[in-house]
Amino acid sequence: MTTEQSGHDHSLAIRQEIQRFESVHPSIYAIYDLIDLVSDTHIAKQIREHVVAIEDSFVNSHEWTLARDVPELHLGIIGSSDSGKSALVHRYLTGSFMHEESPEGGRFKKEVFINDQSYLLLIRDEGGVPESQFSAWIDALLLVFSLESEESFSIVCSFYNRMCSFRNMSEVPKILVGVQDSINDSNPRVIKDIRPRKLACDLRCPYYETCAVYGLNVERVFQDVCQKIIQHISAKHYRCNGQQAIENEIKYPVPVIAKNTQFLTKEMEATNSSKLNVSDKDEDTRSFHHSSIQNDSAIIGDNFHNTQNQHGDFRSSILTPTTIRKFRRKSNIFTPSKKEKYNMGEMGVGREIPVKQGYLFKRSSKSLKEWKKKYVTLLEDGRLTYHSSLHDYMNDTNGKEILLQYVTVKVPGKTPKGSKSSNAQEDSFEFSIISLENKTWHFEANNAEDRDSWISAIEQQILSSLQNSDGDKKNETDAFKMHCIKNKVSGNDACVDCGAANPDWASLNLGVLMCIECSGIHRNLGSHISKVRSLDLDDWSAGQLSVMLALGNDIANSVWEYCLNGKQKPNSDSLREEKEQWIRWKYEDKIFLPPINPNISLGKLLIDSVCRGDMRAFTLCLARCSYEDINMPVSMEDLRTPLHLACATGNLAMAQLLIWHKANPQNLDHEGRTCMSYVRALERTLDNSSDSMEMQKLLEVLEQASVSGVDDVETSQY
Repeated sequence: MTTEQSGHDHSLAIRQEIQRFESVHPSIYAIYDLIDLVSDTHIAKQIREHVVAIEDSFVNSHEWTLARDVPELHLGIIGSSDSGKSALVHRYLTGSFMHEESPEGGRFKKEVFINDQSYLLLIRDEGGVPESQFSAWIDALLLVFSLESEESFSIVCSFYNRMCSFRNMSEVPKILVGVQDSINDSNPRVIKDIRPRKLACDLRCPYYETCAVYGLNVERVFQDVCQKIIQHISAKHYRCNGQQAIENEIKYPVPVIAKNTQFLTKEMEATNSSKLNVSDKDEDTRSFHHSSIQNDSAIIGDNFHNTQNQHGDFRSSILTPTTIRKFRRKSNIFTPSKKEKYNMGEMGVGREIPVKQGYLFKRSSKSLKEWKKKYVTLLEDGRLTYHSSLHDYMNDTNGKEILLQYVTVKVPGKTPKGSKSSNAQEDSFEFSIISLENKTWHFEANNAEDRDSWISAIEQQILSSLQNSDGDKKNETDAFKMHCIKNKVSGNDACVDCGAANPDWASLNLGVLMCIECSGIHRNLGSHISKVRSLDLDDWSAGQLSVMLALGNDIANSVWEYCLNGKQKPNSDSLREEKEQWIRWKYEDKIFLPPINPNISLGKLLIDSVCRGDMRAFTLCLARCSYEDINMPVSMEDLRTPLHLACATGNLAMAQLLIWHKANPQNLDHEGRTCMSYVRALERTLDNSSDSMEMQKLLEVLEQASVSGVDDVETSQY
């Protein structure tokens, strides 16, 4: 850009800012004129006071009041309206989770301390397609997408492409952020982790996965990006004096999904040619190496350029107040979602017809114990669901469910059959559903007849569930999980060591599948290296299944085969001797593992990987850790071990792997709490029966490990 062009652009920006600034007061004066027309003087006075406060805030904004030496950090955030960026910012600013997205974006300010220096952080959450003004304003950029949305990933790539047309983005510090908020059993992960890792490598930036629900990595993302801004500014201002920016980030920051019950699904593959193929069709797991990129604008493929034209809501950016927003000043952050809903008739979207349905009152489990009206359905498969409204039920949103197999129904104050009871008229028509874990759901009907009808129907479904569950339910669940391990976990369609199709043997502690020939070689290594099981012939515990679902061949090989050093991997037709040599190199000699950061202890790296839910880094640490590393506390003051942290987040797979590597479940933290205490505390916060069952499985693993003892845990837990 020439000096003349730069001067012209600056002049245009200055004129636009003056025009924006001067347009505010006429609008405020117009509001005062309208207030004079309000007949209710009390309301008019209140409105006037609010407008005066707004005017005072505007004229005393920071450009007129803050000293010129107050340092500012300009952080921009881009992503689709369903990317989770609003919840990410809200969690960082308030420490709480906000489910609703704000399509308009937002502007926020926060004081941050970096190296004991105070900075004013200006956060600009862009509500649409980024324009040139936004691109020029930022000091750093967060690229946010949802891990359960292919569209969200495509949109953030398209947005970044657009910014590259306004500015050389290679000079801008940035972080790629994958959001886990919407991932659950019924809404699995769509974006395979190799794709954002590859994108992050090409962008030459870190990649984190966050969860605003639990706060996973949220604080870290904002701290890191602020640190990068300061390093970038320092390097730019003081390079001539020999001062260099300090890179403090831990290498190998490749988080994967923390929720251990999830499994990776097959992605949609891009059909158009592109400069960067963001599908994973031909990608190799050894994509940790950074590519040499001449121009960041060439990073994102052409197949994403038309995304913004396909989404009308992104055509105009809704930024700082303009005439467009004159009548829309209220942020959508506090309003109900405007997402399009499916309208498939009264029964909802393709679901079974309930045995019984209708409105009941439900008592809240929170401290206020409020009674709220719920639309309740009883299903033939032994589930009772409740939604806030019929509309939510029809659209299958915001629902909760209770599994009836292991519950009982009680009526408060009702005497047992055969005993004398009073004839006093009932004041309420309540009944309770109580689980084996002593969790209680309180409901109330409109009359005694309706209550008795619900109780009778629920008891019938409980009986049916018990009659049909004698081994069949468990076998069906295990069969489904086995199907997921074979067909849904990434890379498990071929042997982990030779690539033979349809492997049906597994290594529990490695979390991989292999063919029968390679399984025999694994047995020869010894159970301390690889514990072999048959997928079809052996029984599997919940902890074992969770490990197999959380890892898989792709994740394992991205660690165990990180750097082959020119050695040729055998195939299914190779000689047994060649396969055995390869397997011993890989798991016994560990010659293909990636390097570890020498400046950070293995124990600290392990703790970091557990906190981030980073299964890949976690696997690498386990491959190198000693007993002392496995049981290392966070600090001298904070005595939580990696197992405490895994239990605090309910990560069954990580907890099981730590126990197999001789983590002591009886260790106490600095407040005298055991790992079981963390699981029980987490369980009390859950309002979902399936999540509670996961916590019960985790408690069983801990109890068995505690009974067996740490010295025997390797043999007893396998």
